Amino acid sequence: MERYMRLIDVEISRHDWSALRCGCGKTAEHLADDLRRLAAAQSREEARALRIDDHAIVQSFPQEPAVSVTSVLMAALASELSHVARIQSLDLLIRLVDTDDDESSEMCQQIARQGLWGLYRDLWSGASRDLVGYAYEILQVIETDEDRLCDYRNSGQLNLPDDLAD
Repeated sequence: MERYMRLIDVEISRHDWSALRCGCGKTAEHLADDLRRLAAAQSREEARALRIDDHAIVQSFPQEPAVSVTSVLMAALASELSHVARIQSLDLLIRLVDTDDDESSEMCQQIARQGLWGLYRDLWSGASRDLVGYAYEILQVIETDEDRLCDYRNSGQLNLPDDLAD
């Protein structure tokens, strides 16, 4: 667990959080600790209580820290996370890569594409329908090779949620 904390800590340190205006109206400095707590979350309640989405994206409109948050989420997802922390991170990531702001959305998509195979790992894991569903939804937005995603979907090996299985 200590190893992934170092990974996201390095990514967090790469961003000037105090220069970003948060969705709550303050600077985004508090998001660094919130993202660390999300990565360490062991329960759904613990992860949801952070409400990072209210700071990075408001009603499908990304806020200034959205791109930085995406970068930290990808570092976290490349690490060992609890099942709950992984699901909550993917849930937030889908909302950051598919927003009502084309410029921010594209920047977040470019960052997420750097971790494409990690998302395929989550898709293939079958760990839970929620996890597989979020990974699939993200891949639908960021994957530039539609045939590849179709091949995985058509393999019969995915445990997709019912609303995505059609």
